[in-house]
Amino acid sequence: MLRRSGVAVVLVLSGVVLAGCATAPGSSAPAVEAYAEPGSGMVDRVTAATEHAATIGVDGVTLTEDGSGLRSVPDGVRDLARAADRGGARSELLVSNYSEALGDFSPEVGTALLGDAGNRERVARQLARAASRTGSDGVQVDLESLRARDRDGLVAFAAVLVDAVHDELGPDAEVSMAVMASISAAGFRDTGYDLRALARHVDRFVLMTYDEHGPWSDPGTIGALPWAERVVVAAEREGLPADRIDLGVAGYGYVWGGGDAGQVSPAYARTLAGDRARWSDRTGEWSAALANGRALHWSDARSYRARVALARELGLHGVALWSLGTQPLPD
Repeated sequence: MLRRSGVAVVLVLSGVVLAGCATAPGSSAPAVEAYAEPGSGMVDRVTAATEHAATIGVDGVTLTEDGSGLRSVPDGVRDLARAADRGGARSELLVSNYSEALGDFSPEVGTALLGDAGNRERVARQLARAASRTGSDGVQVDLESLRARDRDGLVAFAAVLVDAVHDELGPDAEVSMAVMASISAAGFRDTGYDLRALARHVDRFVLMTYDEHGPWSDPGTIGALPWAERVVVAAEREGLPADRIDLGVAGYGYVWGGGDAGQVSPAYARTLAGDRARWSDRTGEWSAALANGRALHWSDARSYRARVALARELGLHGVALWSLGTQPLPD
């Protein structure tokens, strides 16, 4: 997930029974997950989101720098899980290898966890207990910027995490995983994912079909519709069933150039763009050429609805919006 950047059915795959999510019986609407980070006003945004979201992903739990444990659960996580529950949505607690010292996801922290069996077991148990203490219904693994060397360790971690979560939260509790987007088998494997093996343990996968471009690249789309579809096709070819895939949706944009370069909310992007804003049916996003050579691309409520339509067309389980901090969940 970007930093300062959905009801149970039983699925059987390769002889393994998994507790997965599905839309309501008879409904063709994709299930919705919305992510939230603790902060001012976020309880109200979560409460509003539960009108449409089946799941609220609560971000904030990170690994220690040596990968051997979890840092303290941030204040406010329990409040967000409770808000989800009051609104009739499930909540899941996210764990990540985001490093405050680095200001980004740390490959080294990920490897320190995944390369050591003791660390994997310890973190799995700590995470399951943290989910229980915060009133969460499940957990989501959000380990990013991993490397090829981490593939086997990630599968092993998923296996022990499922056992820990079921022991702590019950046999129907879900373990999901956020997956960095790639458009090829090699791309997934080089970033630490053996999707076919992971599918034996993980209930649902959120494809992070955003950050196609960003401050690290030339200006471009945040997650164009044709690119997102290519990511889904590649993931399916690597062993993920469509009905266990959520399509990631950006609720933000980026500005390139000038003193205000970086991430912007859709509302602020619209203010910056003014009458220069241009919508693309092909990409499902907005863009604007600003003064002084600056460029702006963003994804908003209209973009969200375009991706809900794509998820339905592709037969996916649902969509997942990152995040309520920058974009309220659209109707």
